[in-house]
Amino acid sequence: MNEKVILRETSKNDSSTIKKLVDKRWGGEPLIIRGEKYYPSSLDGIIALKKEQVVGFLIYDIQNKICEIVVFEVFEKHKGIGTSILNKLIEIAKDKDCDRLHLMTTNDNLDALRFYQRRGFRICSIHINSMEISRKIKPSIPEIGDYGIPIRDEIDLELSI
Repeated sequence: MNEKVILRETSKNDSSTIKKLVDKRWGGEPLIIRGEKYYPSSLDGIIALKKEQVVGFLIYDIQNKICEIVVFEVFEKHKGIGTSILNKLIEIAKDKDCDRLHLMTTNDNLDALRFYQRRGFRICSIHINSMEISRKIKPSIPEIGDYGIPIRDEIDLELSI
């Protein structure tokens, strides 16, 4: 039996939940993207709930008509939850007059690269060895990531909307 997933925009009441999820799954705040600090618990987002349990979330930041995905995590993979959240973000970004979505992932995150490219995102730049800079800001960033791949580079992806 498929249980219904509810998507909703985050509110101030969700900030502690988002902070706990980022602490547990991403080594805590701040997240470092291209050498800049981001605090997901204070940004806008979308949360996916099934029976009042968080099954996914996406945090974004809008600047200059660009909607940047700061963090995106789905806990139940291959069930359409990630696609639903992404589609909801596209609606929000269009409503806020954005012309593209942008995000950064690391070279080890093959699952994310596959997910985004299958949904029309294109690689728009690669920052070679940029994780060295990020580790100076946040030393807890691991050296080895998914599939035993050394985490070295940041890969930017973009989708025109």
